[in-house]
Amino acid sequence: MSPPDENLPLSSFIQEEMIDRASQNLAHLLGQFPPIVRLRLLAFMHLVEYPDTMRASLEIAPSGTMRLILDTKVTPGLAHRH
Repeated sequence: MSPPDENLPLSSFIQEEMIDRASQNLAHLLGQFPPIVRLRLLAFMHLVEYPDTMRASLEIAPSGTMRLILDTKVTPGLAHRH
């Protein structure tokens, strides 16, 4: 029976391949979304990564519909305005 360390390079290689393929699939999927959807996803990811720079409010109507409003406290530069 081989020690567990001998199988590590193979499992590491498989893990790297899976991550690479998942990244490629995600990039392809995001490319299919309209620009406004990509912008909303980017804003949500920014909220998760840098919560101190974002304001979020969640509105819930009596009908059950929800609306998440994300607003940045940081003024975007000229290159980042849409």
